[in-house]
Amino acid sequence: MGNDKYKMSYQKYPKKQNKTFLEIALVGILKALWFLIKLPFVGKVGKKGISVAERNQIIGKRHEIESLLNSNSEIELKHAVLEADKLVDHILKLKGYGGDTFADRLRNIEASMDNNTYQSLWQGHKVRNRIAHESESIGREELKNAAANLLKYIKQI
Repeated sequence: MGNDKYKMSYQKYPKKQNKTFLEIALVGILKALWFLIKLPFVGKVGKKGISVAERNQIIGKRHEIESLLNSNSEIELKHAVLEADKLVDHILKLKGYGGDTFADRLRNIEASMDNNTYQSLWQGHKVRNRIAHESESIGREELKNAAANLLKYIKQI
């Protein structure tokens, strides 16, 4: 009798019991339910949340851009467009949209965005590219419109 007591304590893992049909069926049903619950969320690109601190930082930067737009200086207006474009790109990254460049990220969200907003972002980004890569003069109104197009999206977050 004393020997039986010691034999039990050395047994680390109990013998694996055969599962019944009911247990197997229940596990299968639960896995199927889990698959159906998560199905709408699989494959979604982006849609990460933006924290309150990040949102406040974005709002502060947006106010800086808006103050630059009140200027009639071409240099400050160009700076406003560049900063607005950079802020939109930052927001897209925070939301988890993939792509190597701003243009790639913008193409990746086309389907999840209304066409007017999408076109506004593209127009603003095209002006940004002209500022960055060309030496031609750009009119003040065009610069203001480009920054305003980018700010529309920033205000929506």
